[in-house]
Amino acid sequence: MRTFLAILLLALSACHAHAAEPPAFPLWDGQESVEQYAKRAKVEPAQTLDLGNGIKMEMVLIPAGKFTMGTPEPEPVDEAAFQQKIIIGQAVLAVGGGVLLVFLAVIVIRAIRKRQRPQYSLACFVAMIVAAGVGLGGGTHWWESARAFAEAKAEYQAADVRFEVLPELEKPAHEVTLTKPFYLGKFEVTQEQYQQVQGTNPSRFRGPDLPVEMVSWDDAQGFCKRASGTMGLVVCLPSEAEWEFACRAGTRTTYYTGNSVADLFTAAWCYGTSKETTHPVGKKIPNAWGLYDMHGNVFEWCADLLVAYQGKVPPLLTTRVFRGGSWGQDFNYCRSACRSGTEPERSDDELGFRVVVEVPPKAP
Repeated sequence: MRTFLAILLLALSACHAHAAEPPAFPLWDGQESVEQYAKRAKVEPAQTLDLGNGIKMEMVLIPAGKFTMGTPEPEPVDEAAFQQKIIIGQAVLAVGGGVLLVFLAVIVIRAIRKRQRPQYSLACFVAMIVAAGVGLGGGTHWWESARAFAEAKAEYQAADVRFEVLPELEKPAHEVTLTKPFYLGKFEVTQEQYQQVQGTNPSRFRGPDLPVEMVSWDDAQGFCKRASGTMGLVVCLPSEAEWEFACRAGTRTTYYTGNSVADLFTAAWCYGTSKETTHPVGKKIPNAWGLYDMHGNVFEWCADLLVAYQGKVPPLLTTRVFRGGSWGQDFNYCRSACRSGTEPERSDDELGFRVVVEVPPKAP
């Protein structure tokens, strides 16, 4: 009897402890907008932080969700599917061409037997046109499928070569789940904002709406600490996973605008578009969640140490991660999956940051 009562009390206490936990946030479904997710999660889709003296910082809600972090291996070409399309095209061409030849043969044989010019009815003519169209359609389908197959194979081979030479730090691609939404700066921290919080502006390229640079990881942490104390909020640097999830905004492509360098240039101030200087924030194309300059302008510090995803590379225990590429780097460093790092005390004119504000836990 005592054993039964003890088990019952343990079960009741476990149920009570579970009930006391705050409810979990829903995960992004992969399709809904930030506004739709915010409504479902019962949180605000955006925040504006007041830094004082009329200076604001716009924050965008980033949903909780799952994504593939890192650079995935290119998917092999589905040769069986392409061969099926090619065979279908060949078969349709053979049927259409065969029917047309039968009609022509019948007309010619009749003409020879009757010793007169070939004659055919309107119905026969229409049937031959249809047969010719079917054959032409089949031949086109065959040719297009064969061409697409060759292009897919060439693209896969090129992607496989690119994947092999990528840094091991980006591999293997792996699924990450972020269980809580958060607010991320819509723009990189500007010089005006940094000056307001820290009272200094270390930047080489001067302008109130330019991203602050010449800031070390330690400097960025100092900004977060002071901003947190001033506003009574938890302000911090994003984790590396938070940064990549926010940058991708549901995409799996090289950049959030696509795979090509031309796609990147629509979103980034980098080598080839920057004229070797930073630019005012928010002048290029944002991603689907309304974040600007996640590619290019300045690299952005993250909170994490630079360690291998699965221990293949020994951890560099003092090196801090920065992401996103900069005005002085080429397209390779602007990739969503690209990882870079340096010592936390280092500062230069390509290093800046943006900040995260935590979403308060849901009430039980």
